[in-house]
Amino acid sequence: MVRFELKKVFSRFKNKMAVVILCVLMIVVSLLTMNRVYYTDENGNHTSGMQAAKSLREEKNQWRGYVTDKVLKKVLKEREEIYQTKEVLSEENTKEQDKAYAKTQGISSIVEMINTAFSPWRDYDGFAIDRISPEEAARVYERRISNLKEWLDSGEEYFPEGQKEFLIRQYETLETPFYYEYYEGWSALLQNISTFLLMLALIIGFLVSGIFSDEFVTKADSIFFSTKAGRNRAIVSKIKAGFFIVTGFYVVFVMLYTFIVLFALGMEGAGCPIQWDMWRSVYHVTFFEGYLFIVAGGYVGTLFASALAMIVSAAVHSTAAAVIMPFMVLCAFPFLSRIITLPGMCSFFPDQLLDIYNSLKESVLVEIGGKVMDTAGVILPVYLFASGVLFPVLYLIYKRAEVK
Repeated sequence: MVRFELKKVFSRFKNKMAVVILCVLMIVVSLLTMNRVYYTDENGNHTSGMQAAKSLREEKNQWRGYVTDKVLKKVLKEREEIYQTKEVLSEENTKEQDKAYAKTQGISSIVEMINTAFSPWRDYDGFAIDRISPEEAARVYERRISNLKEWLDSGEEYFPEGQKEFLIRQYETLETPFYYEYYEGWSALLQNISTFLLMLALIIGFLVSGIFSDEFVTKADSIFFSTKAGRNRAIVSKIKAGFFIVTGFYVVFVMLYTFIVLFALGMEGAGCPIQWDMWRSVYHVTFFEGYLFIVAGGYVGTLFASALAMIVSAAVHSTAAAVIMPFMVLCAFPFLSRIITLPGMCSFFPDQLLDIYNSLKESVLVEIGGKVMDTAGVILPVYLFASGVLFPVLYLIYKRAEVK
């Protein structure tokens, strides 16, 4: 019976077109993601994409290893030697500056880390490295912690004492020195994956929106509910079909998107700390672990939105109304929250499940029962539980449907 429900879904032209559109969107987003990786050759010419990733990988992996005090001092010396010529120092000679930058691409992320560490907390000074000594550069990891403490003491943003202690503890317990190698493939993947997950969730919601309402639209409800298994096994089959579509499509397309991007840009860097890309993150995770967290959040958000769509489909017998539900939950609510001030509430909306990337980057903390946690770590299990509750509710609603 589940196979029959799946065949009904994918026999409709509109659903076939939705799958085609999803494939096109995946290709477009994948290409945009690949073009996030740039490389400058020795002549100062810029390229992006797969070839750029290959060249950049060779440059960065020459510095592969742990970024110790010795490495930080060496990076500072290396950069000074490259940028000391008059041609490079000239503000008008951009071509020479590009050529100089080409020589520093292997250490570019380490240079950026030093600049960030010696910049104001909410700002970035790209020339900070020019004003510090090798000894100061070697204290990057200490500087990260002291910057946080100074910012918390400044009072620019209010944090309760418990949250302050949590932030400082997370910073102090982060394992250092950082491991360094080419990681741009994972960085690009994570930066664009939230956009793709939102598109995927909306199209999956579209696919499951007619599973329960189509019996009424086609006037087959009287036959469906009059059969022996019409109000039990048949309903369970519809629920299973919906769950399989959500899970199957999500897993397949996320894996396809991931494979395309990493095949083109490289899989190296999965074990590097996410702080290379998110300096202020409080999470002690690698790029791969952050990726799993983002994908898990996206799945729970997709499952929740799709379950709501199927409930609307079963309750009001309208496919159009059901299609709107995922859009309302994942797109409209966040937009309304910008117009109507809802302090603290926006962080708990289901759309945040599809934007775990920003939660990793800029932690929003909440204190529950005296324990400080990041909101992303709270909403994921909450909405997973809520999704599990919605399926029995869906069964009861459809079982009690009246035939007209």
